[in-house]
Amino acid sequence: MVHKVTASVSAFGFRLLLMGLFVVSLLAPNNSLAQTPINSNPGYLLVVGKATDRAKIGAYAASLPPIYASLDGYYLAIGAPGRGVRWLEGPWTDRSVIFAKFPTRAGADAFWWGEAYRTAIRKRDNAGVFSVVAIEGTSPTPFEGAGAGFLIVMTGSIGKGADEQGASDRATASLVDGVNRSGGQLINSPGIGQFTSMEGDTVFDRFVVASWPSVAARDAYLASADAAEAKRLRQLAGISAVASANGVPRNQAPTAVSPK
Repeated sequence: MVHKVTASVSAFGFRLLLMGLFVVSLLAPNNSLAQTPINSNPGYLLVVGKATDRAKIGAYAASLPPIYASLDGYYLAIGAPGRGVRWLEGPWTDRSVIFAKFPTRAGADAFWWGEAYRTAIRKRDNAGVFSVVAIEGTSPTPFEGAGAGFLIVMTGSIGKGADEQGASDRATASLVDGVNRSGGQLINSPGIGQFTSMEGDTVFDRFVVASWPSVAARDAYLASADAAEAKRLRQLAGISAVASANGVPRNQAPTAVSPK
């Protein structure tokens, strides 16, 4: 009899133990959910500038590499007309282009608003004019590095009429189709307002960046009927500025855009 009671108590205790483990498992945090990565699409800074003071820009540029490196940022394209950049449309024929990448969109903000860059940017006060926007990528950067080809398309409507807006949408759709057919890919969303203005006034309401695995592939698109049609539609829509930029090695120094 004693053995039966003991066995019952033991069985009851074992059931209580199992129930307790089950409850604990319900209350414990779900490790698989906790380890799910957050949105890791890259963030980009696009800088279009015209330098007027070589000494100031040189000192400013020399201070940037460690700031970029601290946030795993680096240049995708950097240059000026005749040095890796070619302006295809618009008034900015004498301006340089910097297109930089960070692991996330938040990383671009951390760079731009961080104390280190806020100190460095003072070195280029009164040394030129710059327009800067931040863009969030829609997926990992499709093509980058030395040899890659980029196309930067900025558009805006002079007015806000339905005809202009429709032409702007058709121009963007034409651009997207042509890029895809030529083996390129968009880096960001082509929608209106999909950017954040960081410095300067912009007359554009849409920034679209595309990349190709090679400069030759990009230039083949630029010579195509698709590119000509997209340009025609942009002219109907309002204003535009379009530049091609050649990819650079990941360790490219920023002094490449110092004025001549």
